[in-house]
Amino acid sequence: MNKNEVHEANSVNSPNSKKLDIVIYGHSIAAFISALTIHNALADHVTLSLILPADQAHSDILYGGTSPPDAYNLHLAMDISEPELFQETNSSFSFGTHYQNWNGEKFDWVQAFSLPFTSQYGMDFHQVLLKHKQNLQAYLVGAQSALHDKFAHPPQNQPASPLSRAEYGYNFDYQNYALFLLSKIKQRKIRLIQSDLLEAKVVDEHITSLRLNDGSCIEADLFIDCSGTDARLMSTLGVKKRVHSKINLSLLTNENDTQMKPCNIVSGHVNAWQSTLYLQNSSQVLKAASFVDSAENSAKETSAENKNSANTIASISADIGAQEQAWVGNCVAISLSAAVLEPFSNAPFRLLKLDIERLLELIPISNNMRIEQKEYNRRYRLDVQHARLFNLALTDTRHFLQHEHSTKNQFLASDVDSDTQALLDRKLAQYLHRGLMVSYDYEPFNTEDWIILHFGMRRFPRRLDSLCDNIDNSDVKQHLLHTKNAIAAMVPKMPPCSLYTQKFLNYLKRQS
Repeated sequence: MNKNEVHEANSVNSPNSKKLDIVIYGHSIAAFISALTIHNALADHVTLSLILPADQAHSDILYGGTSPPDAYNLHLAMDISEPELFQETNSSFSFGTHYQNWNGEKFDWVQAFSLPFTSQYGMDFHQVLLKHKQNLQAYLVGAQSALHDKFAHPPQNQPASPLSRAEYGYNFDYQNYALFLLSKIKQRKIRLIQSDLLEAKVVDEHITSLRLNDGSCIEADLFIDCSGTDARLMSTLGVKKRVHSKINLSLLTNENDTQMKPCNIVSGHVNAWQSTLYLQNSSQVLKAASFVDSAENSAKETSAENKNSANTIASISADIGAQEQAWVGNCVAISLSAAVLEPFSNAPFRLLKLDIERLLELIPISNNMRIEQKEYNRRYRLDVQHARLFNLALTDTRHFLQHEHSTKNQFLASDVDSDTQALLDRKLAQYLHRGLMVSYDYEPFNTEDWIILHFGMRRFPRRLDSLCDNIDNSDVKQHLLHTKNAIAAMVPKMPPCSLYTQKFLNYLKRQS
């Protein structure tokens, strides 16, 4: 660090140092969540402005309308409660994703959210199940509840209840959710500038100002790009993007569909899939196809089938891939402005949350942001790469090549760099060899997510942990039977998801 940098850092830490001036650009879910979390966490240390273009970014459909259990804590970080979410939006509860007829091999399972599996008899739970040739789905209360369209909040401080092991996230309408978040911003002391961007002025890979179509010129210490896949700010900095594939997407809504399922349903394969999610008063279908298998025709077919009830909300084309850097100079790209993964999993929302958490941890203390930038980009690349591993594992059928009914390996069509391929191969090889779970630093998906995925894709190890030979099988069988029976007995007693949600809303209305 040279003398000028030392002086600059010391001046920032002095009592009279000015607040960091942050400007967020975008009309998107990422922009609103970024603004609310930064405001709540750093209001005394920053001045915050949000430049709001006229129209919401259509690329917000790339979240797939699904969020993991971490969304609950993310909302709390924005001072948003679950009752507010349900009273002011049409969001719904979700125990996970139900994959049906998935990926050409007719895989069928619920990728349920779950607390960490308990370790039994000194060995991992999945090893016990593999030893006794048990179906993991029968031991996941969230999966069984989703299959029967049942929902109830997991009880607190009741470890004996099978439901206490479940976790839940939310399904949401991207437009409805964005309006809700924007209404919260308007209640905060956040400077809101409603205008579109005309030009970003750049000097030495730093944005000096933004010129808006209302004639104003906005300067800041740090710019945050939340413009979605357009990446309006990052595109002016010459950042290279690695594109793995191109897809077309169409989102349709069925206003007459009042059934509720506590999950979204994904079917198809890597080149053409659809996700159906159920909200409080409607359902939505997100249809995706590779660039060569135009999704437009698929959307037209769906519209014809549902001409009296289904309407297309949005249709877009998107590049699946990631910027080589998410922080350049004094500009940080958040979520879809930095990286896009296909939303047949909830990876996009997980990455959004990780981007915001990473930024809050690395907010610069001076105009020299090189250290924060370097660490941010390192962790960003790991998070994106490891999230992509999960999506790739959902499309990798190499373990099925030995089966006569497997005609081709869909996975080979993906554009995968050698480093990512090696990481995935190591994960799959260790699991298929002895059921070992390989974890890397900064994994967006936890061990339970991976175990459920492996069982769902019918990946079974050739050998098991040697400890399996040293346990009392009679005790294990009794314990497994008790656990499975407890879940099987409880699920039918749970209320239907639609009834539970309505009673929950009625209760909240009475309380208010």
